[in-house]
Amino acid sequence: MGILVEAEVNKLGTEVKATLKTASTSRIYFLDNLKVLLALLVVLDHVAQPYGPGGSGWWIASDPQSPIDFLVLGLFMAVISSFFMGLFFMISAYFVPGSLDRKGPAKFIRDRLVKLGVPIPIFMFAVFPIMGYLLFHYGQPVINFYSDYINIFGPQYKLNFGHTWFLALLLIFSAVYVAYWLVKRPSANVKRAFPGNMAIVTFAMAMGLISFVVGIWAPMNSWVLQDLFEPYHLAQYAMLFAAGIIAYREGWIDAIPGATAKLWSRVAILMVILLPVVIIVTNGKDFSAGLALFAGGLTLASFFGSVWEAFMCVSMCIAMLSLFKNRFNYQTPIMKAMADNSFTVYLIHIPIIVFLQYLLIGVAIDPLIKFTIVGAIGIPLAFAISHYVIRRLPYAKYILG
Repeated sequence: MGILVEAEVNKLGTEVKATLKTASTSRIYFLDNLKVLLALLVVLDHVAQPYGPGGSGWWIASDPQSPIDFLVLGLFMAVISSFFMGLFFMISAYFVPGSLDRKGPAKFIRDRLVKLGVPIPIFMFAVFPIMGYLLFHYGQPVINFYSDYINIFGPQYKLNFGHTWFLALLLIFSAVYVAYWLVKRPSANVKRAFPGNMAIVTFAMAMGLISFVVGIWAPMNSWVLQDLFEPYHLAQYAMLFAAGIIAYREGWIDAIPGATAKLWSRVAILMVILLPVVIIVTNGKDFSAGLALFAGGLTLASFFGSVWEAFMCVSMCIAMLSLFKNRFNYQTPIMKAMADNSFTVYLIHIPIIVFLQYLLIGVAIDPLIKFTIVGAIGIPLAFAISHYVIRRLPYAKYILG
């Protein structure tokens, strides 16, 4: 009898451990899958740069656009750029408290410096200069070009963070949280319920108002400190980073109420529908001017644009987290491979898609078709180069995960 009881206890313990393991890994599954989608959206946003609005500062000069090109790609870029980087910050922050608790501040910061810090100088001092030289200064003495490139005090300097600003800002946010953690160790004893709808509205409205106020002096796409950060979006990123940490401590990401998810999914759809309406109301018939509704300044257009983007961002964060938790909480071998390579793809996609965009310069086809071609080739090519080349380099997995 005692043997039977002991066997049942051992069986129960095994089942409990298996359940806990499944729960913990399933949570990672849907967040991994969501990070893959966000990485794809970042790539597609950059693919669209020369073919839609906002391409004036891109590596490749903008193609002439028809109203249809401007409308389709303009709406696409406005919607995805309203939330994908903010949600990236939120998901990244979600893993910070547990990692810090396990490793302690010294090892946590050291690991962060390796994963987030090492790629930054590689791109700033090697990848971007090579791209700039080949695209714009080929034939010029290399030493002259490079000295001008890295001289931040000269009139022609080009040194900037590029898309690695995300890594630098994430490193800064992580360091700030470590300082907070050292001063006030967070308690996990009391769990609060998922925020109610009024709290979410207040959060979104605060985000929009802060962005609007910042935009009076620093409009959207105004970057500072060698493109380290964009003041206009700093509130969104900081607030969602904090939300990700709190969500981990409170268990919110695993516990979004169904009614809340349904409501804010509808709000997200409504925000998409309202975008062209807001543009028309605030900027008349000129759609190209309408896409400058986020441009900043003390204007009605800037106010509506800032509030629209905040509600678009918050509603999409809730909707996407709930959708992926309920529908994509699993992982096939292909999905796992994509998840393993998503961070590397974020890092390496710029030179890949710029090369493809360069090949299509002067080709007499519609910009929307160019967008489709570059996206269809660039995305699988970036994943293939990441999986079969970059991540197989010595020490690469130590940095890239």
